[in-house]
Amino acid sequence: MRLFRQHVGIPLLLLFLMLLDGQISTLIASFLPIRFHLVCHLVLIFLLFISVEVSDVAAFTIFLVIGILYDAYYFHVIGIATLLLPLLSVLVNKYNTIMMGNKITRFLSVLILVFLFEFVSFLLANLVSLTSMEISTFIVYSLAPTMVLNSLLLLILQPVLEKVYL
Repeated sequence: MRLFRQHVGIPLLLLFLMLLDGQISTLIASFLPIRFHLVCHLVLIFLLFISVEVSDVAAFTIFLVIGILYDAYYFHVIGIATLLLPLLSVLVNKYNTIMMGNKITRFLSVLILVFLFEFVSFLLANLVSLTSMEISTFIVYSLAPTMVLNSLLLLILQPVLEKVYL
């Protein structure tokens, strides 16, 4: 049963969450002023919690595939999430014992993961001319609201995730 959960259940859950991220982001954006761009990162929140369930190689492989799908679905250019998601999974697996120490470190770890993903994605998108947005505009209208949204999502989901995965 554990093998099924690790090799089938978790990848399917992450695929569903990847698609749900976009829907939640779009729904929230419809209620906000036009300039704000919030991005829901349930995949990154779950990355931290599933790291106790799956092996390093399995996590890397799962997030490589999720990264390719994420790029194809959201960026329409393979490369940004394909690079970042597996690297973040390696980071989480390497520092798992520190990140999962208590509620505060889990909370801060998710914020760091979201920050790293968003900021490095922005830098890479600028590098390959996918965006021409100024960094100050990105921080005010995208990064900060995204951090707040994902903080709230984690506060809501953390008790449930702790019961399931810890």
